[in-house]
Amino acid sequence: MGNSWRNASSFVKGVLVLQALIVVGLSLWIYNEYVSNPYLQTYLSSLLQGKGSLIAVIGFGGLLGSALVGIFLKAGNILRDIEHLSEKVENQSNVAQAVPEKTVPKPVLRVVDAQPVDEIGQFHSSLQRWYERSKSQE
Repeated sequence: MGNSWRNASSFVKGVLVLQALIVVGLSLWIYNEYVSNPYLQTYLSSLLQGKGSLIAVIGFGGLLGSALVGIFLKAGNILRDIEHLSEKVENQSNVAQAVPEKTVPKPVLRVVDAQPVDEIGQFHSSLQRWYERSKSQE
């Protein structure tokens, strides 16, 4: 884990490139054979008859699985890098402590006896006055 293409030896790089070339060459060969050979076309169509949807589902599942494995591996590398950076920051002894600046009071707007603008507001304010008067009489 953690090895990258840059850290691989030239022998390993050569083997991987050779394998990729062989896979591409064999894929091109079987494609050309399929296109030019009607017997191979008949054989494959009879072999895969009715199984196209199954093959598509399995192929999509493999593609999705490969993508998820790649995402999880990349996420693991990112998390490992974050842990490494956090350890590096914790180990620093000359880290400057953040000093909070002096807070400035913020202006506050106050509403003093808002006047109602519609009939419902006027009715509400008259009910409030009636409630306050009835409370004071008790």
